[in-house]
Amino acid sequence: MTTSDQSVRREAIDPARSFCVSAPAGSGKTELLTQRLLALLARVDRPEQVLAITFTRKAASEMALRVMEKLDQAREEVPVTAEHERQTRELALAVIDHAARNKWRLDDTTLNIRTIDSFCHELTRQMPILSGTGGLVEPVDNAQPLYEEAVREFLAQAGEGVIGERIVQLLRHFDNRWSRASELLMALLGRRGDWADVVNQHHSPDTAEAALEKTVGSLIAERLCDAKRRLDGYLGQLIPAINEARAQLDKEPLSIYDSPESLTDWHAMIGMLLTTQNEWRKPRGVNAKLGFPPKSDHKIQFASILEALADDSLLLEALIEIKHLPATERGADAWDLIVLISSLLPVLQAHLLLVFQRSGEVDHTHIALAAIQALGTDEMPTALAQRLDYQIEHILIDEFQDTSSSQAQLLERLVRGWPEHNATGAAPRTLFMVGDAMQSIYGFRYADVSLFLKARQGQFGGLALESVTLTQNFRSRPEVVAWVNDTFAGLMGAEDLPHYGRVRHVKAESLPCDELTTDAGVQLMLFEDEVGTRESQFIAEQVAAIIERDGDAAIAILVRAKRHAEPVAVALEQAGIAFSGDAIQSLAEQPIIKDLLALCRYLANPADTIAAIALLRGPWCGVTLATLTQLLTAHPERPLNLSQALSNLPEVADEDAKRLERIATILQWAELKRDRLGLSIWVEQIWLRLGGALSTHSHDLPRVEAFLSALRKAEELGLGLNIEWLEREMAATALESPDTGHAVKIMTLHKAKGLEFDYVFMPHLQKRARALQRELIRWHWHQDEGARRLLIAANDDDKQSRTLYNYLNWLQKIKDQEELKRLLYVGVTRAKVGAFLTASAESVDDEGSLEAVSGSLLRLLMSSEGATSQLNVQSATAHPSHHDPSLHARDATSHRYRLSSSAATALPPHSEEIPNQAQVTESSQLPPSLGTGNRLERIIGVVTHRVLELAAADKPPASAQDPAVQTWIEHNLAHYALSPQLTEQAMTRISELVEQALTCETGRWILGNQTDAKAELAISRVEAGEVKNYVIDRTFLDVSEGVRWVIDYKTSAPMDGEPVEAFEARECEAYRAQLKNYAELLREMKWEIDAPIKTALYFPAIQRLSICE
Repeated sequence: MTTSDQSVRREAIDPARSFCVSAPAGSGKTELLTQRLLALLARVDRPEQVLAITFTRKAASEMALRVMEKLDQAREEVPVTAEHERQTRELALAVIDHAARNKWRLDDTTLNIRTIDSFCHELTRQMPILSGTGGLVEPVDNAQPLYEEAVREFLAQAGEGVIGERIVQLLRHFDNRWSRASELLMALLGRRGDWADVVNQHHSPDTAEAALEKTVGSLIAERLCDAKRRLDGYLGQLIPAINEARAQLDKEPLSIYDSPESLTDWHAMIGMLLTTQNEWRKPRGVNAKLGFPPKSDHKIQFASILEALADDSLLLEALIEIKHLPATERGADAWDLIVLISSLLPVLQAHLLLVFQRSGEVDHTHIALAAIQALGTDEMPTALAQRLDYQIEHILIDEFQDTSSSQAQLLERLVRGWPEHNATGAAPRTLFMVGDAMQSIYGFRYADVSLFLKARQGQFGGLALESVTLTQNFRSRPEVVAWVNDTFAGLMGAEDLPHYGRVRHVKAESLPCDELTTDAGVQLMLFEDEVGTRESQFIAEQVAAIIERDGDAAIAILVRAKRHAEPVAVALEQAGIAFSGDAIQSLAEQPIIKDLLALCRYLANPADTIAAIALLRGPWCGVTLATLTQLLTAHPERPLNLSQALSNLPEVADEDAKRLERIATILQWAELKRDRLGLSIWVEQIWLRLGGALSTHSHDLPRVEAFLSALRKAEELGLGLNIEWLEREMAATALESPDTGHAVKIMTLHKAKGLEFDYVFMPHLQKRARALQRELIRWHWHQDEGARRLLIAANDDDKQSRTLYNYLNWLQKIKDQEELKRLLYVGVTRAKVGAFLTASAESVDDEGSLEAVSGSLLRLLMSSEGATSQLNVQSATAHPSHHDPSLHARDATSHRYRLSSSAATALPPHSEEIPNQAQVTESSQLPPSLGTGNRLERIIGVVTHRVLELAAADKPPASAQDPAVQTWIEHNLAHYALSPQLTEQAMTRISELVEQALTCETGRWILGNQTDAKAELAISRVEAGEVKNYVIDRTFLDVSEGVRWVIDYKTSAPMDGEPVEAFEARECEAYRAQLKNYAELLREMKWEIDAPIKTALYFPAIQRLSICE
């Protein structure tokens, strides 16, 4: 640890001083918080006088656990060696001694460590009247239905009274598009925490307009002042040169001030300094058209100033912003819309409160706002505020960079009066804020990093803060720290600019490390592969190599959006690598689940025309659009009666006609079995008969099983085929690999914050999280003379004018770009040993550069010399891929493919009956359930039977290696969508059994040309009032002996050490009753030649025919 870092840490635990601590990634923030908390506990009369606030329950529980752990270790005298551990031990012993003297019960229940939400909720319960709902309410995570109800009631007022007329005006602004207005109003309710307290007094348009004009005017003046400050060294020469040029063009001279009145002159000056592309004008572009004659003195002076300014990117940004500053023209449509919305917001909020009162439910924003109200104003604090002022003497706030405006307002009210108290000389009350502006990535949750930047300038809520920065990185190896320093020094810069949400980079110091480690540091790799298959395979290979070297290594794959995780998850699954995590998409987002849901929608309601069309267009049915159009045209009735339509087909292509006939047969079977089979078995068998497994990749099989498991759960709950429940169940379920004991973690970058791993992979950096778009509303908190003023605007669809919305939209894009830099920082700094940053692109030029998509992390990296200096481009050369025999020539990048006609013919006959569970034998041809035991053995038996059926001909194939036989085996195995390993195992075993049958004299006699021969003969008979179905593997008339044979195939073999004769006797005894039943069935049938019946079992594995009767 550096000397300066040690000094900062010692100072920061001084319980008499208030601090704002900047703690970059890996800097030991948790240990410092623990030390500070222990130091404060040793000074107070009661432990609850020290309030520690976190933003998540996990962080709160970890902090409490850490404190209690240090206290327990001190009591047990666990040895410590490091300097910081000795310091923590001294603080813990002091707390134990202090607690004993004051007779505290010191455990995690007495520590006052709270989340901000739970703290607000407690304040609200203590002041139920001020909460507005009586206090008997519970916050809900999804408040969208409550917002919708409030907006409906609000809009229903249209035309009624003064408020109703304003609502009519609002709707006119949106061309009476109620849906668009509703979306805007619900979005506003979602961000109520920002505007509720600000606009509550703006019930009239005049009041709202006056407040907006004041705020916009203040903003303009502040931005002009900032630009003027950056130009100060040049204005004395610049303005005379420009005015001389304007005189040449007979134009009025410019006067540059920092007041809104001079904005027009600023625009004129900027027009001379910058091109229309917002770049510094080149000296050669200074010409007579601008008022600069050749070789004139003022031209030379102006050109020299341009040269001096050419490298000032911050001034360039300030001048560009001035071009975007909004015009405040009363009467303009855009301005009127802002004023109108501002005046209506209090009414909208009142409607929401009524909805809260009726429902007994509120959102988290209401709890935060009610907590602020419960503390009262500065002029009139409540009794609760006064009680808290007595109870709380010290506050610690973790992750302060993630604070929202309403949360900051609550904290300010908690510390009001503290400056005056401290000035009396009494024991000081202290505020301790810890955070890292470089890790502020929750803007979408309304976190405002400018609040932290303002705090580290030295003050919060009137309370003076000492700003200190930790620089020692205890987490990452020197190679990682060096890359982060080099890259982010350029990306982030060296100056905090709260207005833009821009934070300076803090250089970290790494601990010395002499140990050589493979893949240490940060690697940036670019694959010339637009699809990204090679990138995902590379990651799987690298992960496998790391696990082979170090089985205990913690590995994470971090993505921006959940959908980016799917290709990598597939590659890991195919490589046999276990994975888990939150970034794996829910089952509802998986294509195979969408298809299964489409099937279930039709089964649940055959009158659902859309469901019927979706079924036909699905990969299992594969009906073309042309054929579908013909079918719908021939049957215009709605709802579509699919069964009737399929029984009366128009003239369509032969292949599609066969498809439709096959589908009709399967749907008829489905209706026949409705409510007669278990729900999951019924749906599964329909799916299998349609050929679902043939059009599904092997890695999708667990998804199918999860869906069937949900159906079984629905049965147990008595829900039946409830589509809404199924959709919710699938949406709430994420698919993880079975072995998650030591698995690779796949998670979003936001979820990874606060965690650390040995190795980090960040794939698909070329992708954006979402498409760029103009949001419905934009806002910005403007800091003015110590006060924060809110600017809010709605999308007015005017993309050209200098409207407030366009300005805020421009400003938000800058803030988003700054947060993107911080997101990249968070991802890379999770790595202790190494990080792999990867992306895929269609092509890269000879210099290794490309035009990455705006808003992507790759675009950021390509703009950094430090990052691109070590760019590794993987050219589009051949790259070996893993063979997955279960794919069967289908597109490896797709999850589904259209079932081919040849594959369909390899499926078992559609008319087969599914035996009951107790009746299933090896002779059953139908696919066993995905969830049954001994599944592989049963599949081997079923497919062997099917192949022997196909082989039974006048001249059976000579060998199992015949291409036709291999195709039969492959197609029938694909029906079960086994994993690649199991597919290979089954292929080998089935080929052996079929080879034994085809190369055996007895086997070829059974399969060969015989009189009156039948293979897989299906027979139905009514028994005890119920239809029973049976399948006889092989029967034929042996003319030479004058007998009819009934032969059942068995794929079993003798156990180790079991004599063949004993095995045959045991098997014959086991199946004697079944064969006797088959004989009786054949006797009841009419044959051209009556003959005695012999029954036997044929065992291809031992090439024996065992006669049973």
